[in-house]
Amino acid sequence: MKLNSEYFPLTQMAQRFVDQLAQCRRLGLQVHEASEHHVLIELPYRTELIGYPNTGVIHGGVITTLMDTACGSAVVSAIYQKYQSLEISPTLDLRVDYMKPAQPHKPVYGFAECYKLSSNIAFTRAIAYQDSIDEPIAHAVGSFMRISPEMVGDAFRQALMGDIAPAVLNNLTEITPSPAQSETQIHPTHRHHAEGSEGSHHQPIDVQGIVKRATELNDFGHLLEHVPYAKFIGMRVERFGDELIFKLPANPDNIGNPVLPAIHGGVIAGFMEMSAIVQLMVFMQTAKVPKVVDFSIDYLRAGLHKDSFAECRITRQGRRVANVNINCWQTNRKQLIATARAHFLID
Repeated sequence: MKLNSEYFPLTQMAQRFVDQLAQCRRLGLQVHEASEHHVLIELPYRTELIGYPNTGVIHGGVITTLMDTACGSAVVSAIYQKYQSLEISPTLDLRVDYMKPAQPHKPVYGFAECYKLSSNIAFTRAIAYQDSIDEPIAHAVGSFMRISPEMVGDAFRQALMGDIAPAVLNNLTEITPSPAQSETQIHPTHRHHAEGSEGSHHQPIDVQGIVKRATELNDFGHLLEHVPYAKFIGMRVERFGDELIFKLPANPDNIGNPVLPAIHGGVIAGFMEMSAIVQLMVFMQTAKVPKVVDFSIDYLRAGLHKDSFAECRITRQGRRVANVNINCWQTNRKQLIATARAHFLID
């Protein structure tokens, strides 16, 4: 049993917030619940989001986008409940630890809470899971910068509030679920599958063969063509001598802040993570697609609605673990919009 959003105006507002973000609409994110304490969002499984073609597992960047969105929604909800004002809070930093891959053909849920609000910063944590929150796929912690409500704009405010009476929103504490309520009310555990996906199999691909072919052609777009998520965000790559430069062309579908507008932080993270994977595949000649262990990103300035670029550096590699630093910029290589570090398992 899930709480009915008809009696949960804050859930409606959180859904409207998510719906204003082009990337979230494209992912089909659905808000199940929102309160001053938590937000619960569902990510449906789609083949376009696959990052590991041999298994059908979705890309880690999609999980990052889900958790970034859930944390951001939790901040919006917490601020509104406490101050009766709307704020858009950009992500300052986000760290995601990947504990196990998401099972194909099943939705993923993102449960996030804003556990501390200061005058300038909101602190959040989140868990991604499928069947049970006690069996997490990934865990995240992130901080968000609070920005003056005047920056929201009347159009965006109206889109979020609509016909939801402020007086109703302000009294949500009376109907916020208590800790004693059923766990299934807060964490849905239904196990529905994508239509027509049961029993489906993914054709194995020859990773080394694809990398070899891309190197021979000097066309690494050939490699990206085999990763649905790379095509989903429109990613490209070019080789200049011993360097790979990755490009994320401006795309309205990737927007996460319609006010600026700016690219969704999760898309930037997914782009950078995919860049690191390709870098490892090309320069380490991996037999399989490297698996992300953890990903930590710092957002240095807004990623505006324009072309973005990334480059990677493999700083350390052991027998089975590689450490990659990734930098992302737009108009000026010396003015980074984000920097990240990730660990990968390689075979």
